[in-house]
Amino acid sequence: MKIVEETRTRLQLKHRPLRYWFIGCCIFTICLGFLIYCLFFESASVSLNCDRVSPTQVNCELRRFNLLGSMKKLKIFDPREAYILTKTTSKGGRTYQVIIVTPFQDFPLLSHVSYEEDWELTLKTNNFISSGQTSLFVQQNQRNYLFFLNLSILIIMAIAAYFGTSPVTICTFYKSINRVFIERKSLRGNQVIEYPLENILRFDIQEKQYKYSKLYRVVIVLKSFKEIPINPQYSDEISIRYAVYRIHSFLKF
Repeated sequence: MKIVEETRTRLQLKHRPLRYWFIGCCIFTICLGFLIYCLFFESASVSLNCDRVSPTQVNCELRRFNLLGSMKKLKIFDPREAYILTKTTSKGGRTYQVIIVTPFQDFPLLSHVSYEEDWELTLKTNNFISSGQTSLFVQQNQRNYLFFLNLSILIIMAIAAYFGTSPVTICTFYKSINRVFIERKSLRGNQVIEYPLENILRFDIQEKQYKYSKLYRVVIVLKSFKEIPINPQYSDEISIRYAVYRIHSFLKF
C-alpha cells in the first residue's frame, strides 16, 4: 500500500495485490500446461490388436486415444512377453503398468488402471504369445481417472483466476465533503464503498500468520463496530504501518 496523493483536504491511498496476482497467474499457467498435456498427449484408452502371420511371427498394432478422440498408431513386431511394472510413490502408494516387451523396445500401456485389469491383460497377452492362437484383441481405459483429474485442474484454475484478478483498492479521504470512499477495481467488476468520516471510530491493523512470516492489513472500525478492510489482501508491515500513520496525521486521530 502506498500514498499516491496528499493535500490539505484529500488523502488517497492505493493498494495493488501483487503477491496475489503473481501466485494466481503462476498457478493458473502451470495448471493450464497440465490441462493441455492431459487433453492432447495423455492416453485415455489403448487397444492392442495382434495377428499371428506365421507360427513364429506375430505382428501387433497398439492404438492410443486421447480424451479428444485423436488416435496414434504404433506397430509392434515379435512381442516376447507382457509383465506388470510396479511403481512406489513417495507416500508409499503403488501404481501398476503393463509393459509389452519386444526385441527392439518396450511399450508401456496405461498407468492408472487397476491391478486386476492389468493382470487380466497380461495373462491374455502371454497366453496368446505362447500358444497357437491366431489373433488377440485387448484394451484398457482410464477415461474416468483423466476426467476427474481434469475437473480438479479446472477447479484449481478457477481458484487461481480468482486470486489473479484480485482488485486494486483505492481509498480516498475527503475533508471537504467529510467522507471516505473505498473503490475496488478488478476484471470481476468495480465496487465503491463510502462512509462519513464522523462514523469512523478508529483504524486497526490486523495481522495474519503465514508459514514463515506475518502479513498485515488496515481495517476501518466504525462506531457501529463494523469492520471495513481498506486492503482485503494482506501486505507487508512497513507500508501498512506507514499508511496508518499518514491517515492518523491527515485526520488528526
